[in-house]
Amino acid sequence: MSENGIAGDDKDWTWVLDRRCPDCGLDAGAITLADVPGAIRAQIPLWPEVLHRPDVRERPDPGTWSTLEYAAHVRDVFEVFAGRLNLMLTEDDPLFPNWDQDAAAVAGRYGELEPHDVSLELQRRGASLASDFDAVTGEQATRSGLRSNGSVFTVLTLAQYLIHDLVHHAWDVTQGRAGHEGGDVAASPARTDPGAASAAGVVPSANDLADGGPSVVEDGSVDGTTAEAGPAVDGEPSAEAAPQKDLPPIQRFAHEHRLAVGLTLGVLALALAVLFAVATPDSDAGGFSGFVTRWASSLCWLLVSGVAVSWALRAKRTTTNGLAWLGIACYACYLFFRAG
Repeated sequence: MSENGIAGDDKDWTWVLDRRCPDCGLDAGAITLADVPGAIRAQIPLWPEVLHRPDVRERPDPGTWSTLEYAAHVRDVFEVFAGRLNLMLTEDDPLFPNWDQDAAAVAGRYGELEPHDVSLELQRRGASLASDFDAVTGEQATRSGLRSNGSVFTVLTLAQYLIHDLVHHAWDVTQGRAGHEGGDVAASPARTDPGAASAAGVVPSANDLADGGPSVVEDGSVDGTTAEAGPAVDGEPSAEAAPQKDLPPIQRFAHEHRLAVGLTLGVLALALAVLFAVATPDSDAGGFSGFVTRWASSLCWLLVSGVAVSWALRAKRTTTNGLAWLGIACYACYLFFRAG
């Protein structure tokens, strides 16, 4: 339980990348990169409207954020994801700074802010992030970044996760709140009327967006736990988890323990370089051919060590790749002259 009375969200929300959310109705995994800017912009108009509510500071119960607190959180989500997108586009496999949403709510005194100020800043940051995604190219969609626990997002899956976070919080302050207060969520306007759903800021799957009309799951189900503080962006262990389902176990382990794995491999490769330098006998061949067969193995292992260390220290990808290609070229020379 945080200082503001909200229990930390410790659920793993990355499942929303695999299937439609039964509450907000979004099929995040179907969103394409081209859908993202419009999906972000579609969420912005809702917040100035709900921030004019007379009960904007009131919590439905002590354990659920008020509309104002949700809005302040969304304002900050825009900023956090803008920073992460910038890191992913400008650095190779960057490590994201950790962001604890519950600590941010306490430190930022979300419930004491002025709704008008939150509204203006939310709109500004949302529009800016949408423009940032406008500039992302298809080739950049697979660039990756790592959360504080070493798990991996690509630009696309980060965007999909972001859109669900926005849509779900729109649901939290509209249909979710109606259900939380005992209303008939299944019969609420945003669930039965596409126009009302659009006005409420509910943006479902990419196909729905392309067809020009949103559709929301008509199951009428309300999970009281999911209507609490909303999907976590950071802070809790499971919220830190990211879409890794396609990573083999060894690759996942390597990402999660990058520094230790890389430096260990670097030291081992360096030891082998020294071993080959000391133990390899002089070649019977003379001249350049003899020199290559005598020292190429050691040089190859030295370059492998460089690759491992540069990867561990998150050097530029061009540096790591350059060392790797030099190693391959060196080994090819070794095989050629040895065969000759």
